[in-house]
Amino acid sequence: MTDERKALFWLSDGGTSSDKLNKLLEIYGSALEVYNGFSSGKLREFLGERVYSALRATRDEGEIDRRLRTLKAQGIRVLLRSSADYPELLRQSDTPPAVLYIKGNDKLLCTRCLSVVGTRRCTDYGKRVATDWTAELATEFTIVTGHATGIDTYAAKSALAAGGKVICLLACGMDLFDPPPFMKEKAENLLLVTEYPNGTHTEKFMYAERNRLFGGLSEAVVIVEAARKSGALITADLACKQNRTVFAVPGSVFSERSAGVNELIRNGATAVTSVDDIFDDLGLEKRGEKEKTDLSSLSEEERRVYEFLSDGARRFDEIADMLGVPPAQAASLLSMMELSGIIEKKMQNYYALAQG
Repeated sequence: MTDERKALFWLSDGGTSSDKLNKLLEIYGSALEVYNGFSSGKLREFLGERVYSALRATRDEGEIDRRLRTLKAQGIRVLLRSSADYPELLRQSDTPPAVLYIKGNDKLLCTRCLSVVGTRRCTDYGKRVATDWTAELATEFTIVTGHATGIDTYAAKSALAAGGKVICLLACGMDLFDPPPFMKEKAENLLLVTEYPNGTHTEKFMYAERNRLFGGLSEAVVIVEAARKSGALITADLACKQNRTVFAVPGSVFSERSAGVNELIRNGATAVTSVDDIFDDLGLEKRGEKEKTDLSSLSEEERRVYEFLSDGARRFDEIADMLGVPPAQAASLLSMMELSGIIEKKMQNYYALAQG
C-alpha cells in the first residue's frame, strides 16, 4: 500500500485508541510505516492482542477500499488530521484525533463555535437557561454539544429551532446513533462528529475521552448546570487545559445539580448571568447599545412585551401567557411591534428585541 489516508483509516477503524494512534504516528512517523511494519513483535505488544488481531484481519487493501465505499454510501466522511479542512483549533490541541468520522454539513467545522453542555438530570431552571440562551447564542456561533438527554439535548434543540447550526459530538460509532426527529428535520444545519469507527458501542471512558473535543472545537465552553460529579466538569477541566474560556451559569446554593457549576466559579470559571456577558467577554458587540426604544411611546401591552424580551428571546406561547390574552390578540400585537421595528421574529415562533 502507498496511500497514507487508507493506512490511517485502517489503523483507526481497527479499534486503535486515539491516544495509542497518536503515539504510533509519533514513533513511526506515518500510518504507512505502521502498516508496512505490522509484523513487528513490539507493535503487537504495544497494541494488545485484541486490537492487533482486529487490524490483522482487516489489513487487506481490498477490504479497506470496501469499507471506505460503505462509509461514503452512508454519507459518512473520513476526515484526517492532515486534511486542509480539519478544524484548526482542534489540530492545535494536545491530543487531536488523527481521524474524525463526520456526517452532515461539514462546512460547520470552519465556523465560529461555542460549546454548551451540562447535566442530564437538569432542573426547570437549567432547561430554561439552555433553551433561552442557546437560541440567542446560535445567532453568532455554531453550537457544539452532545447527544445525552438533559442540557445537551435542550441546547441542540433550541439552536436548531431558532435557525442556528449545531455540531453534535458522539461517544459511539456513527451507525449506532439514531438522531431524534428534531435533528432529522434540520439536517442541513447539523453535523455529527465522532472519532469512533462504525460498530463502536459506548463505554463509560468514551464520554471523558470525547469531552476533550468540546474545548478542542470551540473558543469557549458554557456550563449551564452540573452536579459535583457531572461529566460537564470534566469538559470544563479539559477546556481549561486547552486555554479555553469556561463560562459557568450560577445556580441555587440549595440545588445539588448546581453544586458543581458553583464550585467551578469558586475555582476561577467566569460567572455569567446573561448572554450579553458571553458576547462581551468574547469581543462581540454587546446588544442593547444601539439607540434605545422610547418606552413612553409604547402602549401598556407593548411595554410589557418589550420588558419581557429584554432578558432574551421568548416563544410565542410564553408571550401570550405572560400577557394573559388569546393567541389571536397576541399575534396581532406582535405583528404591529414587528412592523414598527421594535421586535423581530426568529425561527420556530421565537421573538426577540430588534437588533437594528
